[in-house]
Amino acid sequence: FKRIGVEIPRATMCGWAIQVADRSEGLLELMRQNLIAGPYVQIDETGVQVLREPGRANTSRSYMWVYRGGDLDRPTVIFEYSRTRSGEVPLEYLQGYQGYIQTDGYTAYDELGRQPGIVHLGCWAHGRRGFSDLAKQTKKVGSAQRALAFIGKLYAVEKRAEGLSVEEIGELRQREAGPVLKRFKEWLGKKREQTPPKGMLGKAVAYTLGQWERLEIYTQDGILKIDNNSCENEIRPFVVGRNNWLFSGHPR
Repeated sequence: FKRIGVEIPRATMCGWAIQVADRSEGLLELMRQNLIAGPYVQIDETGVQVLREPGRANTSRSYMWVYRGGDLDRPTVIFEYSRTRSGEVPLEYLQGYQGYIQTDGYTAYDELGRQPGIVHLGCWAHGRRGFSDLAKQTKKVGSAQRALAFIGKLYAVEKRAEGLSVEEIGELRQREAGPVLKRFKEWLGKKREQTPPKGMLGKAVAYTLGQWERLEIYTQDGILKIDNNSCENEIRPFVVGRNNWLFSGHPR
């Protein structure tokens, strides 16, 4: 506006944004209904500093949650602000939902995964992260690289699955990813006995084994993704924006 010679106060523009949001409530509820009507929801969250939050210091950390799901071909993506990172947030927002949910290993999602009719699957991008961080610290080929090689084989199967039908994807995973998962779990079990639990390798092994049941689930249904990256990609523009505008002036 300034570039075309129009001076509009920031508070006025914020008021416009709030009015648009207020008038969008009906649409947002329709989007939520579409989201929970589908068979598969991915969830992620990221921190944000918000000022003038009633009863809280300006330095408090709040959260933006993102949900991706609904129609598999045309997914709905919804951002939902909350002052907390509590598991009650997705539990309340997805009330009435039945189907798959996919998240990282954050424990707040555990209760959601225990709800009747919900199957909770994990994210191999997070399963990979601990080994990847360790591999970056050394040029020597060791256990971290060995773990990454196993995970790389799982992603290679996903590459071959591109363009296949849902049924064909499920069959391919069972046939090719299943044996890799079996060997990888056996290898992780041996490493757990040989590795100090507080080291980087020990923590990466413990995380992966602790999430194992959820990490295997993606092979059971061709509609599922191997990781939560689709959802994380949706939240990335918000994160890029936050790095520029730093905080929000008010929860509204």
